[in-house]
Amino acid sequence: MLNFFRQKGLTSIIYGVIIVGMILVFVLGFGPSAGKKLGPVSEACAARVAGSCIEPKAHRAAYRLAFSRGTGGMKQATASRIVLEGLIERELLATEAQRLGLSVTEDEITDGIFKGFILLSLPSDQAQMQRGLGIDDGRVNVGFKDPKTKQFEMKTYERLVKQITGRSPTEFREWQSRELLAAKMRDLVRAPVRVAEDEALDRFKTDRTTSTVSYAVVRRSWLEKYGISTEPKDIDTWSKDKVNLGQIKVPVRHVLVKFPSEKQEDKDAAKAKAQGIFDRIKKGEDFGKLAKEFSDDPGSKDKGGMYPGEMVEQFVEPFKKAVESVKPGELVPNLVETTFGYHVIKRDEASRDDVLKAYKQTRSLDLAKQVAQKVIADVKSGKAGEDAAKSATAQFGIVKPLSVRDGSVDAGPGAAQSFAADTDPERPQWNQSSAFNRSGETIPAISSEASQAVTNFAFSAKTAGDVLAEPLRTDDGFLVVSLKEQKAATRDEFDKEREAFTQQLLFAKRAEALGNYTRRLREAAKSEIKIDENNVMGAKSDAGAPRDEEDEGQ
Repeated sequence: MLNFFRQKGLTSIIYGVIIVGMILVFVLGFGPSAGKKLGPVSEACAARVAGSCIEPKAHRAAYRLAFSRGTGGMKQATASRIVLEGLIERELLATEAQRLGLSVTEDEITDGIFKGFILLSLPSDQAQMQRGLGIDDGRVNVGFKDPKTKQFEMKTYERLVKQITGRSPTEFREWQSRELLAAKMRDLVRAPVRVAEDEALDRFKTDRTTSTVSYAVVRRSWLEKYGISTEPKDIDTWSKDKVNLGQIKVPVRHVLVKFPSEKQEDKDAAKAKAQGIFDRIKKGEDFGKLAKEFSDDPGSKDKGGMYPGEMVEQFVEPFKKAVESVKPGELVPNLVETTFGYHVIKRDEASRDDVLKAYKQTRSLDLAKQVAQKVIADVKSGKAGEDAAKSATAQFGIVKPLSVRDGSVDAGPGAAQSFAADTDPERPQWNQSSAFNRSGETIPAISSEASQAVTNFAFSAKTAGDVLAEPLRTDDGFLVVSLKEQKAATRDEFDKEREAFTQQLLFAKRAEALGNYTRRLREAAKSEIKIDENNVMGAKSDAGAPRDEEDEGQ
């Protein structure tokens, strides 16, 4: 490095003096410790990795560096854990580097400081996140430059190190020594990774080949208006089936009595208390009042133990099964035990509107699948997609006025408007997607699961006109999909983007190789990694936060 200054004349001689001065300032405190494990300043450690202590102070400094511009909506506890995992990984890599005989010199540390970088380890499996944070290969560009001269300045360096990291210059050099060792180990792991031209071309063709599909959505909201009978006798017949009653979404109420521990005497006491509440409800006392007085669920007790019926699907299995076993208005005939404690559970009475809504949703979903299957059969038989979609609407051609009563439209000037099934905007219509690749958006406004199924079909189908054998479930019905076109990427297109694409692929492959290597290191050292949650920034506040209402209610 000193040869560099000799070649640059008087200006470089001045900076050479500065750097030599830096070395003299820090050599007494730093010299013997280069390339060795950091010793703890105190006994408090956010984590211990074999003989190394990751201090809370170091963890906080790394957090400030990584997320100086905010966490982008990520919870603090999550961001904090990512930073800690990076520091643990650093210790594993640095230890492995020492085992292989790698070391760090004072000149290397000083050179990095002079260039204005602070090295920071984040988990190797978060390579894309690092780029998003503006951290290029673990380097945070600070500068350490005088605002006026735009050149390295010692006082600026000392001030920024203290301000950003909360460390003295000596401690900072020790930190960067450990980071440099880890960086050398990363370079050693990534160096052998190469991308052959044939490999890059194959990957380019895979990534850049596009497909276009034709599709139609058979919406149950459309069929609720035109395909479902709302005659009282039909609704009554449907509602007498116990299976159908489980589809009616009415509020669910419960009283939760927690047991403070798994000791049998504690569980017996909780069960006796819950049984007493259950007996009082059976005798006619108000469920809501008893829930407010006795329930241990903060998410529902102030609401009389009530949760919307739609939330039941999110609850633990014993709770969910108990709710499904009774009709609206009924009390579950026994106490229900879950991991949260003992529950007294009741479903609210169903109104006529509740029954009608569940009836229409259930019947229309079944009918939507049948209509979608007919469209598929028509397309397979050679009918054009547009004609198949029109045929699907023909059997529901009766004009039905939209009314405020059944919720089809809002009250107002358009309340008297009416549509026919074959002109309603929600009817099945044959549409065409934009071209998409294997990682792109397929059809707007469908679930990620359905989108993945469309992708799998679009790139496995062989011939334009092929149709997906079964309709795909969507939030409001079923989706019919047919391959419109598949356009393969060409060698000429690859040649135009060769360099950038190959570099992108190389980055991904090296990140994958490093990720696999560090996972093996961590697995081998798992018994030597100890995390103290009491000293991890954000962990305490997270642990003390109330749980989501659905968790409390389970």
